[in-house]
Amino acid sequence: MEGDKAVVVPPQIDLLPTYLTQLELEVMNLLLSQQTEVIPKYIENVVQTVYIFDRAMIISSWERQDREIDLFLKEFINLFQTYKKVPTEREITGAKIRLEYFTPDDKMPVEKKRLTLVAEINKIVPKPLAIPSHNSIKTRLLNLEAHKLIDRKTTITKTFLQINFSFYQHWQEVHNQLVAEFERYKRESKATNKDLDGMEAMLNKYPNILLEFYDIEYWKYLTNKEPTSLVLKYKEDLMKLTRY
Repeated sequence: MEGDKAVVVPPQIDLLPTYLTQLELEVMNLLLSQQTEVIPKYIENVVQTVYIFDRAMIISSWERQDREIDLFLKEFINLFQTYKKVPTEREITGAKIRLEYFTPDDKMPVEKKRLTLVAEINKIVPKPLAIPSHNSIKTRLLNLEAHKLIDRKTTITKTFLQINFSFYQHWQEVHNQLVAEFERYKRESKATNKDLDGMEAMLNKYPNILLEFYDIEYWKYLTNKEPTSLVLKYKEDLMKLTRY
């Protein structure tokens, strides 16, 4: 009809993250935060380590009663829980964790230390909470590659993985769309803390995992919340405690 204005329908937010498994999300969040080529072994090291951190936090003392628990794991759990829960001892316990569990020594290489923690934790936790194995991670990487989310590059001696360029362009568009929406909520807010109010509106509309996937760091505004992604949740701990 003459005089009618064209109706512009805004693009819908891609719900891809809600269809990925937790392990696939961890891999993607890692690669998206790195924005560089990495070897598969690096992905395995980081992913297994953040799972180790998380499981160490949820294994309480009563769960260890009446169980034969490996001393190497028992000491790690005690140290890591102290590191996370007692700020005044964080520097000391952090240094001890780094030295004893993520630094090679005469008794055990780092790879064996990590795999020992993985194996011993998996003996304790229920199967749904088991730390992913090498084969599980490899399968998820192949699946992400098949769906054109990551690319593989092979040289004579090494294989590298990175985010697929076309997918990254799409990811950037969705990220920008979400940032623009957040800014709109802030402009429309009548609250004193517009940032907080705007981010609460975003969380009321979108799942946590979706915002995390598209680099909307809601936990920096709502300090009572943490990322659901283990890679994001333990990002600083990885930097402080490991050589990854």
